[in-house]
Amino acid sequence: MNIKKNFFEQLLELRSVLIKSLLIYLALVIILIPFSTNIYEFFAQPLLDELAILNGSIISTKLSATFIVPFKITALIAFIVSYPIIFYHIWSFVAPGLYKKEKFFATFLFLFSFFLFMLAAIFVYFIVFPAIFHFFVSITPKDVGLMIDISNYLEMIIALFIAFGLAFQIPLIIISSVKFEWIEIVTFQKNRSYFFAFSFVFGAIFTPPDIISQILLAIPVYFLYEIGIVLSKKIKLR
Repeated sequence: MNIKKNFFEQLLELRSVLIKSLLIYLALVIILIPFSTNIYEFFAQPLLDELAILNGSIISTKLSATFIVPFKITALIAFIVSYPIIFYHIWSFVAPGLYKKEKFFATFLFLFSFFLFMLAAIFVYFIVFPAIFHFFVSITPKDVGLMIDISNYLEMIIALFIAFGLAFQIPLIIISSVKFEWIEIVTFQKNRSYFFAFSFVFGAIFTPPDIISQILLAIPVYFLYEIGIVLSKKIKLR
């Protein structure tokens, strides 16, 4: 009877944590909505800078897109900003059932993962966006007017953020695999050449069809692969 009661109490506590997390996220969305236009302009600026060379512009083929696109970007930013707070509430529910070493490693994984994602976002905005947009603008014939649909632009930037955000988690995957003894570190070391080739395949699949973005994804991914191996060695020695 006590087991059932404890289980029911844990379910109620988990529900409370999930509701709090959802409310935090919705509150941030509401707070950021008045700034949705500014947020959109910030993410559109790298493209607008390049379009200015050809007197191009971003257009909307749907009336609702002028509201939906900035709102979606704002909702995405709200999730990223609220993620650490949401993690804290979920962590407060999970942590009591973990050992001290497990707590430390789980905290390390979260902080490192969040750092890598933010690093990917910065890399995409300041390096990848300008390079890709400059490439496409530079190959556009002089007599062609370049106009980008706002919805297509949203799909592209979200796809790039997700692709790079996931790719930048490579060190975390390697560290976890070695730490929990799923894969030996020697296996990662022996398969460097295969992963190097895979990084370009990954880049070809998850980036726009141009060689610039593929290289900009493939090289950091392989570099992070090496970092993951180095960090795994240090963690394993402890």
